[in-house]
Amino acid sequence: MLGVGLVGVGWVAAQHLQAFHQNPHTRLVALCGRNEARARRRLAEAGVDASGARFTTRYSDLINAPDIDIISIATPNHLHAAQAVAAARAGKHLLLEKPTGLDHAELKRIRAAVTRAGVRTIVSFELHYNPYLRFAKWLREDGWLGRLVFARFQYLSRVTDSYSGWSWVRTNKSGRSHLLAAGCHAVDALRWCTGLEVMEASAFSTKVTPGYQWPTSIVVNLTLDGGRKRSPVLAQVTSSTDLQLPYTFGVEMMGDRASIRDDLILWNDTPVDVVALRRACPFDDVTLHEVKTVTGASAIRIETEMPGSGDVRHHPFQGEINELVSCIFEERETHLNVFDAERTMRVCIAADRSAAMGGRPIRV
Repeated sequence: MLGVGLVGVGWVAAQHLQAFHQNPHTRLVALCGRNEARARRRLAEAGVDASGARFTTRYSDLINAPDIDIISIATPNHLHAAQAVAAARAGKHLLLEKPTGLDHAELKRIRAAVTRAGVRTIVSFELHYNPYLRFAKWLREDGWLGRLVFARFQYLSRVTDSYSGWSWVRTNKSGRSHLLAAGCHAVDALRWCTGLEVMEASAFSTKVTPGYQWPTSIVVNLTLDGGRKRSPVLAQVTSSTDLQLPYTFGVEMMGDRASIRDDLILWNDTPVDVVALRRACPFDDVTLHEVKTVTGASAIRIETEMPGSGDVRHHPFQGEINELVSCIFEERETHLNVFDAERTMRVCIAADRSAAMGGRPIRV
């Protein structure tokens, strides 16, 4: 049984705790926040029983506690790096909310502390456990799209003062940018699903929604490393909180054989054999249907749980926490550790820098 301490009892914390509660090898030991009554009230409203956990306002109490093995960090963004470094130095395993660090110096400090301590880490890019994203990644890996030519991922939302973290996420100090605060999910999913790393970023940004101290929309053009003797793969990420539409997480990967655009698989020259695809698909929670598009083209519709909500109550934290716990016991790295997440963060930082310089390309 692994003891869990959580710091930052806010919007996402209840979902972390629900997932830890469902794992048979973890138990909640302590909570750290600013106000005990308010923290316990929030958890109770979310249906989380934390009555057996002690409460402290001092983070040092978590990192010094001998009965805590894992620290879950769900605080405002500007606190992540220092808290992660302190936990690692104390030998605690980490569940770290994104973004891990807000600049290169913070990323280096996290990397150094985790490397030296040898603790297990996982970063909350929890869409890796979404059935649709897993299918899209498999579809590309298994060759159904052919060689990638272009990819586009979009994180489109509408976040204003109704969000409980509005007071800090809107600021340069803590939110820093829409990519770092939210759109990093799209950058991470692009890297994960395509299996390619970003070489260069060129971006333009603007500010539309009042109240934010940073640009609220950014469009990022990217070149991805296509491999030896191959031309770079072109890609694009759009991250915005300005748009009048429901939360939208867009996924497009276009190959020289077929393309996936959200819930459709499309082609021109050679049809994708839906019967063969059904036989090959390793996911029981994915159903494939032959359909016609509005223009009459043949296509295959993907029916599964889509990444269609920005509400953390709908996010698949259970898979993330189960993986962390398994990796602790098996003494192996998670696939979403701070070292991998650093690559996503560096793309976001490069894109923001490019936008600040009027679109100048920045090597990643």
